[in-house]
Amino acid sequence: MAERRSIGLKSIKVGEIAVDGGMGTTLAALGLTFEGTATLTQEDPEVTSFYAEENDDPVELMSARGDTKLEFAIMDFTPSVMAEVLGGTVTGTGEASVWNAPDNLPVIEQSIEIVTKKNVRIQIPRAKIDAKIDMNLGKKEMSLIRIVATVLKPTKIGAAPIMVDKAAE
Repeated sequence: MAERRSIGLKSIKVGEIAVDGGMGTTLAALGLTFEGTATLTQEDPEVTSFYAEENDDPVELMSARGDTKLEFAIMDFTPSVMAEVLGGTVTGTGEASVWNAPDNLPVIEQSIEIVTKKNVRIQIPRAKIDAKIDMNLGKKEMSLIRIVATVLKPTKIGAAPIMVDKAAE
């Protein structure tokens, strides 16, 4: 098998988690991703050392995986997109629609699919979405919605938290 490399970004799509707790199948892009903002990173593991009174070196080490986070920013301030990632409600329709911020921070969980320009596909069946508005109002600035998606264990038994394969071309 040839090496598979990942370069750039073709799409980030989000959608409802499947009813069985696995990867969602109805996914859509939130909007264009602002250049240079998309990263998928795993934090360093948390290592706990256990010592004996008689030794200076640990006798056991236990590691817990660090969080895996997808961070990106979108440029779309359409009320329906804002409600999807920030919570709240939308009133009105079409150009007259209005996003109404929520009273309390909502818990938003969704499935995410990332496809790179080299057709590497990363599927995340369940992620907690946290978003915030980052509005730069200068004439040479772009207002953004910054999104942090933290990978969670899927509720579907046997489902992996992250799957990487080759996307159909």
